Amino acid sequence: MDFKQIEAFVNVAKFKSFSKAAEAIFLSQPTISAHISNLEKELNTILFDRNSKEVTLTPAGKIFFEYAINLLNIRNNAIYSISEFEKKISGKLIIASSTTPCRFLLPLMVKKFTEVYPSVEFDVKEASTKNVVDLILKGDVELGIVGEVIHDERLDYKVIADDKLVVISSKDYKDIKSINELIKEKFILREKGSATRNIFENYLAKKELLDKIKVVIEANSFEAVLQFVKNGLGISIISESACEDYIKAGYIKKHEVEGFDIKRNIYLAIHKKRTLSPAARAFCEFICNI
Repeated sequence: MDFKQIEAFVNVAKFKSFSKAAEAIFLSQPTISAHISNLEKELNTILFDRNSKEVTLTPAGKIFFEYAINLLNIRNNAIYSISEFEKKISGKLIIASSTTPCRFLLPLMVKKFTEVYPSVEFDVKEASTKNVVDLILKGDVELGIVGEVIHDERLDYKVIADDKLVVISSKDYKDIKSINELIKEKFILREKGSATRNIFENYLAKKELLDKIKVVIEANSFEAVLQFVKNGLGISIISESACEDYIKAGYIKKHEVEGFDIKRNIYLAIHKKRTLSPAARAFCEFICNI
């Protein structure tokens, strides 16, 4: 068993395709097939189900996948130890982030990090909190940044920042001053799975008000929510840091609603059972100490 075989296995598992795995690691498809075949012979088991349209892991393959990821990362950490000794950390770091931290927190973190480690490249995937967690659990990304904890015994969360949710409307909208006035409005909210929406709905549920609000539009992007709000189609609940520039520019209006005080943490999410790559480990240590 060698690292080329393990890398081939991990990439076929991720892409569910021999041809896509070959493209990802710049090998020919016959070479990838040979690596997998030799690995299966050595392990005396079948790792992939090749009969379906997509190549999928067998039960044995699913067991080996966790070990394969760790073997590659342990190798990378050996390189990291040498690199750290020489103060050279490089490679590509794949991160998934929910909308708010991806657009208004992560860019600053990456900027500061690359000033210290300029050889690290980033592949950033924006997704809902639920999808970020799924990407971590599947091994498609190493780190996740989210605005809500989705409990799973395989994950560890570290607080890296905080955030406040505010009520926004179009710039000429009437003032909303109380919770009773708030719940009578038409709401424009992100799709189910959004951390912002989940936190707002949990807040209403605790006050037994969730069934009293009317959601007129669900949008799957931050920009869509802003455009609907800006055009007076309803109000929304959004991160203050995310809409600060829009409020200052006069595009939308923020309301001071008495008794409406929702704060949340922003978390770094990590898979407990996987060894992080050198770049991921350095990034974790860096942002937890900013």
